Amino acid sequence: MMKFFYVNRLLIGVLMGIILIVVGGAYYLEHLDNEKALEKERNLRLDYEQWHLPEGAQARIGRGTIRTMQYSPDGNLLAVVSAIGVWILDAQTAETQHLLAAHTGAINNISFSPDGHTLAVGTKNGTVQLWDTSIGEHQKTFTRREYRFGVNNVFFMPDGHTVAVVSSHSTILDLWDIATGKRINTPLSAAENDPDANVRYIPDMYMNLDGYRASFSSDGKTIASYIGKDTFRFWDIATRKEIRTLKAQASGKFGGLVSFSSDLRTVAFASYNKYKGQSQIQIWDVNFGGANTQTQIKTNNSAPRFLVFNPDGNSIASYDDGAIRIWNAYTGEQKKRFKGHKSAVTTVAFSPDNRTVVSVSYDNTLRFWDVDTGKKKKTVTGYGGSSTNVLLSADGKTLMSMGFGNSDIYLWNPNTGKHEKSLGCKKDYSDAVINRDGNKIASYTHLEKSIRLWDVSTGKLSKIKRHGKGISGMAFSSDGQTLACWGVAGNRKNYIRYYDVDTGSTLQTLQPANQLQGNYWYPKVIYFDEKMLVGIRRFNPNLFVWNLVTGDYNITDMKFTKEGHVKKVILARFSPDGRVLAIVFEVLPLNAPKTERNIVLRDVETGAHIRTLTGHTDEVKCLAFSPDSQMIVSGSGSRMREKTILLWDIETGISKDIADPSWAKNFGINTGVASSLAFSPDGHTLASGMKLGDIYLWETATGAKKKTLRGHSERVSHISFSADGQTLISASDDGTILIWDLTHP
Repeated sequence: MMKFFYVNRLLIGVLMGIILIVVGGAYYLEHLDNEKALEKERNLRLDYEQWHLPEGAQARIGRGTIRTMQYSPDGNLLAVVSAIGVWILDAQTAETQHLLAAHTGAINNISFSPDGHTLAVGTKNGTVQLWDTSIGEHQKTFTRREYRFGVNNVFFMPDGHTVAVVSSHSTILDLWDIATGKRINTPLSAAENDPDANVRYIPDMYMNLDGYRASFSSDGKTIASYIGKDTFRFWDIATRKEIRTLKAQASGKFGGLVSFSSDLRTVAFASYNKYKGQSQIQIWDVNFGGANTQTQIKTNNSAPRFLVFNPDGNSIASYDDGAIRIWNAYTGEQKKRFKGHKSAVTTVAFSPDNRTVVSVSYDNTLRFWDVDTGKKKKTVTGYGGSSTNVLLSADGKTLMSMGFGNSDIYLWNPNTGKHEKSLGCKKDYSDAVINRDGNKIASYTHLEKSIRLWDVSTGKLSKIKRHGKGISGMAFSSDGQTLACWGVAGNRKNYIRYYDVDTGSTLQTLQPANQLQGNYWYPKVIYFDEKMLVGIRRFNPNLFVWNLVTGDYNITDMKFTKEGHVKKVILARFSPDGRVLAIVFEVLPLNAPKTERNIVLRDVETGAHIRTLTGHTDEVKCLAFSPDSQMIVSGSGSRMREKTILLWDIETGISKDIADPSWAKNFGINTGVASSLAFSPDGHTLASGMKLGDIYLWETATGAKKKTLRGHSERVSHISFSADGQTLISASDDGTILIWDLTHP
């Protein structure tokens, strides 16, 4: 009996143990799953650069070039307007909360509601959008036909129920009721629900500000408009009557910068005296009741980049000579000086309590400064200027970019957009190049005594000692085994030298004859393989061919037209096989007949003229050869004239038009103007990056459009296919690089 009792207890214990293990295991697995889910959510939250990717894009690099910034009235939020949308940051922690109005076009202006819960966004494409700042959701959109040229300014009135809008078209002021979605104090159409119907306006019912820049007073009673270089007009919003006109005489050439204090009682503008070589900020007291008073602030030789008043109007911030300066708006004395950015600062914003200044720079950082101490409080990376150079290795495994004014070279995964490593330079680089296999990167500065050679996989840096006084460029050979550089030697004569990449030893050095002397021999483009190095320079153009096997070189002079006019190279491209050079010239002086509408083809080896491709009726903006060197594509256009993409047969010189028929019907400025071109590796697809930010994919055989990729808001400066043709890399002036997946329809 006792034995049975112990056996039962043992069985019960084992059973309870199993139950505990199962329950505990389940709890552990559930907890683990929850932790994984939370970690995934945290990672997704932190990876905010990938929020709201445009359709077809699999990754984004960069958060866009910043145009303006604004604190919420309570100082808890900071809205950062970039080229791809509005980033909402926690002003205390600098953590990103939301991305609003993503990819809706360029944003001209924003305004917080008095309670900070709503943000009004005015866009260049003619809409006013309202967004909830706490949850990041779109609420409403206001638009009308008169906004088709863009919305210049938006302003939340102090009542929190009305939004004021200044359009680019005749700078008309509108007031919108948020609740009803109707315009206030403007005539309604016969169909009351259609505010955009064709109506005849009553002159007294709307206000024409007659100026291209407008600012609202913080109390919502007055609006000021800026006209020309010295005239400011002030209006009463309620009565829509002009209060006064201010004529401010600049002591020197007007610099184009204008800023109003929040109460519109003070206006500041920058001027430059070319005779004294001196810039200054002039601050005027508007003083509606009496004469104007003026404060002058003398700055350094360079004109300020911006002028921003603090909320109470007693201080003004500017940037010159590498530092942010805070001035007393009444006495002109410098109160504080902030220095730390590695490149130029583009704009700043004051917190509502005047204790913090946030700045953005071309060095891709956003920095918060303590106004009282002048010390930096925190730094956020990823904002600011765009990349000046974007290169994808031929094997498609390495994507390299270089930021404007930043000395770092960034390496990215070309499929995911993930940052892999940075190659830091102690001094600002002048340029960098990547070899075909993507395993070596070379960089240089003009005055440094060595070339920096990086191993991409390890990040290891080695240096090649230069023998020249200055360097103006470099290139890897097509097989990646040699590196060429060119510049000015110690005897002040131009040189070309190339090195063994593995050992860093000099293989050959050449100092060409007098045809290439004078300034730096700075070629517009280079073709470089194991047999020859070829280049053409922009000014005083010469086609230079150096045979690396025999050491011989040949120079073809192309400086003058038959009529004796001087030429310069606007565009030039070598065919992938190195046999043909395509050139677009401009003829100087300006009153001479120009030939930039024609494309000249030359034989690289002999320098002989092959043929001239004629057909464009406007300026040629971009060129690209097909991978088999049998075709060349060219894009032309400017403003509202010709906008075409032509595909040429190299052998026959015959062209066919590749263009969207809608371009001919669209009279918008820059619509249909290509800014970059690239063929897919198989040559069956042509990609055209456009001046307004779109990317079109064309079928080269038929000229039919296959796909439109929309995600950039400004000019597409660079475009390239991956080696397998399944991915497209695009870089834009909007400060972002997009990686597109072409495998999906």
